Amino acid sequence: HRVRAQVVHSRRAHADPAAADHVECPSKEGVPSGESAGYSLPESRGFRRCSMRKKRRTCEMLGAVPTVGGKSLDIATKEYQPKFLLSLGDNFYPYGASSLEDDQFQLSYEHMYNLPHIRTKPWLISIGDHDHCGNISSMLAYGRGLRREGWSEDEGGVKIPPRDTYGLPGQYYHKVYRLFGGQLFHLVVTDSVLLEGSLANPGERRFEKRLKNPEHSGPVASRRHWSWLETTLQEANEGSEPRLILVVGHRPVFSAVNRGRTVSEERVSRRLHSLFSEFGVNAYVNGHDHAMQHLSKDGVQYFGNGVGGFDLHPIDKQQMWPNDGEELRWASNSRHGFAFHDVGPEGMRIRFAQVTESAEVATPDEKGFASEVGYNIVYDTFVPFRHRSEYVRR
Repeated sequence: HRVRAQVVHSRRAHADPAAADHVECPSKEGVPSGESAGYSLPESRGFRRCSMRKKRRTCEMLGAVPTVGGKSLDIATKEYQPKFLLSLGDNFYPYGASSLEDDQFQLSYEHMYNLPHIRTKPWLISIGDHDHCGNISSMLAYGRGLRREGWSEDEGGVKIPPRDTYGLPGQYYHKVYRLFGGQLFHLVVTDSVLLEGSLANPGERRFEKRLKNPEHSGPVASRRHWSWLETTLQEANEGSEPRLILVVGHRPVFSAVNRGRTVSEERVSRRLHSLFSEFGVNAYVNGHDHAMQHLSKDGVQYFGNGVGGFDLHPIDKQQMWPNDGEELRWASNSRHGFAFHDVGPEGMRIRFAQVTESAEVATPDEKGFASEVGYNIVYDTFVPFRHRSEYVRR
């Protein structure tokens, strides 16, 4: 299941969250099983070693040294030639980027992904809690192609990711891919923290004291985001073509991870699921909780993929969150990793991969190769396309 080299990728350079990119995905062979319109990476935040000491978080800078997870991802990128890579938030840890001059853009992106097969691959970025603790405007500016003073794609003889690989056209955005057979793949990227802004009372939000810009996290901007999301999902269901709607957000809607939650997070969870079930969303993928998960409710599939590099969270299979009728299908917190999302003529295949440091690396499709680092597939499932008649609106 590989991405064909001739699949076209289109991206926007400027923020217009009410609009969507429309991308044709042809192939000389039609659309073979597993033709991919995307490839999903877990939360891209495993780039500094952090620890809690006397209630203060300290981080050891890793400089330009890629992590084992990054090297494994580079191997996977070479094998599968994905159309793009998807970040599920918390790109900059622990407190976001402060400005374009912040060295986190170098340490946590440019130097971390100067690997041979990742370096020129486009990313689609979503925003997480820890990003909101910094200056979201700096991330949006970086997504528009702006860079710090003196930036160069060739720094000291080291090639870093080009200017156009960091895809963040807005805090939330929508991309549409049309497969050769006429099927539509909708990728809807949301901002979980912004969605919370109109549903939270004072004192109810995580990192509330650090959410200082109402344009990025406040109630008025939040209501615009909710309105945009409902309109986007409604318009995604217009027409008779089979469609697959994948919504992306940092925080979970449902989870088996045992960690602290806020009441405003639960309000967002219930409202999102109501919209997803009403408008026939196929799947939602999130980071935030540091585990691999697959849950479902009312025909909507929920995938948690927060194993990008920080400490893993405990799983409590007896106590779901928010315990509202969701079904746990699979969960693991044994290793870090990432996931593949292959979109083909029948739907989307999702495979979770765990990073391995073994010299003998097992890879999918019996195309194994020896390496110091690699990955193993540990869970494999499928989400089919839907016709409008296959679900009932509430």
